[in-house]
Amino acid sequence: MQPLHRRRKEKGRGGGRGDQFDPSQRPGGTTLSYRPCGKKSDPAGLLENENEQLQQQLRETVDENGRLHKVLKERDFEIKQLHKKIEEERLALLGTSGVPGDVAATKIVELAKQNRHMTAEVEKEKTKVKQLNNRIKELEKEAATATFPGDRFANLGTFPGRNLSGDRFCESPEMKALQEKLTAANFKVSEFRNQLQTTKQELKMTQKLLANEVGEDVNIQNLLSTPGTWRGRAQQILILQGKVRDLENQLGHSRSRLSESSTEEEAVSLADSRKTSASKKNLQRIRSLEKEKKEALEKLSGEHNTLLKDYEELKQKLDGSKARNKVLSHEVKTLKEQISTLLDKGKHDDELVDALLSQQKEMQAILKNLSQQDERTKESHQNLEQQLSVEVQKQNCLIEQLKQMVAEREARVKELEEEVQQFTSQVNQIGSLNTTEIIASTLVIFASASSLVYRGSLLPPFPTQVLFFFFFFLLFRIVEPDNLDMKTVKIQIAEYKALGQAAEAERGKLIEMVNILQKRVDDSTTKVWEADKKLQEQQRRYIALEQQFEHLKTESGKNSATGLASTAQPHNSTRLDWNVGERSGPPSAQRSEVPLESQIEELSTRLAIQMDENESLKMALQDSAKTKEEDFRLYQETVGQVKDIFLQALRQQKQDRT
Repeated sequence: MQPLHRRRKEKGRGGGRGDQFDPSQRPGGTTLSYRPCGKKSDPAGLLENENEQLQQQLRETVDENGRLHKVLKERDFEIKQLHKKIEEERLALLGTSGVPGDVAATKIVELAKQNRHMTAEVEKEKTKVKQLNNRIKELEKEAATATFPGDRFANLGTFPGRNLSGDRFCESPEMKALQEKLTAANFKVSEFRNQLQTTKQELKMTQKLLANEVGEDVNIQNLLSTPGTWRGRAQQILILQGKVRDLENQLGHSRSRLSESSTEEEAVSLADSRKTSASKKNLQRIRSLEKEKKEALEKLSGEHNTLLKDYEELKQKLDGSKARNKVLSHEVKTLKEQISTLLDKGKHDDELVDALLSQQKEMQAILKNLSQQDERTKESHQNLEQQLSVEVQKQNCLIEQLKQMVAEREARVKELEEEVQQFTSQVNQIGSLNTTEIIASTLVIFASASSLVYRGSLLPPFPTQVLFFFFFFLLFRIVEPDNLDMKTVKIQIAEYKALGQAAEAERGKLIEMVNILQKRVDDSTTKVWEADKKLQEQQRRYIALEQQFEHLKTESGKNSATGLASTAQPHNSTRLDWNVGERSGPPSAQRSEVPLESQIEELSTRLAIQMDENESLKMALQDSAKTKEEDFRLYQETVGQVKDIFLQALRQQKQDRT
């Protein structure tokens, strides 16, 4: 029995391992099917969703496997309990256990005691009923004497008590109480009678069982008084009776032989009575024959005993072989059931292999689509990197130009400061000259200033206007009779201050623009770095998913290899086709075999990817437009500030002039 239990446990473990990916063993019959997400355009999102679904299904299969293991353990425990019960029943039938016999004897004794007690109670109740009946009769007589006259008293015996007593007799409380007691007593008597009948039936059943077990005409008290067990004595008695019959037959044969020999000896003695010597010899021969017969009888009795022992041993062996045959038949039944379960499991495994093959084909198609999407994303990333590099180069060129402009403006400011110093020295020299010399010197100053102004083309036209205004104002002041040298110097200083303020304002705005451009360059570099990082992460995920797919592919190949031999050839052919498809791409026939739903989903994913790319390009265009608007606004602000500075200077000159 122990090796059978071990085999069952091993088979249960093997079945638990084989059922880990069995979709039919799960509630609801869920299979490992791919559910494509048409709404999500990101390939990483699709792969994450697929991975989550597979993990959830794997958890469900693990939970189902644990439940099946628990059910198997419970079934093994039930089988062990049944085997124990069968062994106990077999031992009870063989008569090895004496406990049930003692229990039956004690039960019989208890039932006998209950029967005696019940009979005693019944007798008590009968006596009570008799007393109550006598009391009722006496009361009826008393009531009759009280109600009826003397001439009718002779006919009382013909009428029942209730009719004679009338309404007054029924209305008496004593009679009511007695009637209630009588009904209760009758009810108890009926109950006790029923109990007596049931106990009698049980006693009859137990007596029949004892008669079948012990034999008829056997005293139970003697059985209880004798020590040891008495179960199976009828069988022993039958065996002993058979042995006694065999021995009696053997003794009859031996006696018949002895009688025959004795008759022969008597005839010989009568025939040879005259020959005493011959009779003596015959007597000696007879004695020797008797000895030989006795020895033969002893030998036969020994052989008989040995044969009886052999018979008992053979009987025991036959009983053991019968029990063994029963056990083997039970094992054959269990093995047939296991074979049927294994065949069903093989069918389920074949279905699982087919489902896994179809799912693997779908996964290959998905991987091809994802590889194409990755290539497209790589191309889009490369285009974006090229655009960003071009924009960065443009911005670097603008920064360099602005730096050159700032350097030129600073050099121009220095030159103007030097010119202002020269003008101040010339104005001081003009103060000591007359009008003609002053006019000539102013013309020279104006010419030099105009040459300085038009020497650089980057300055705005406002300083030239201011210089013209300053020239006419200086001529006007020189022509005036009340001309003073200090006023001209102040005007000239104010002009140069205005020029310096305008240059400083332009310089500040240009520096601000340079900082803004530098920030844009930094932002673009960070974006490029983040895009590279995301691309590397996507590549890593793609590689990990490819490895997982290869692992699943190898596992499915192993599972299909462990299947039936009939299903091995198409599995190998499908593997070859897949390897060829991975190396050279799917042929047109396989593409035509793809269903329309998958093609529509693929086109929807492509369209979503294109929409995302268009949105990203729109965002890039909007960002570039915003940057251009900001640059234009900064240019306008610089021009406005310069205008305000020159207008303020002109107003101040007008005020000074007035």
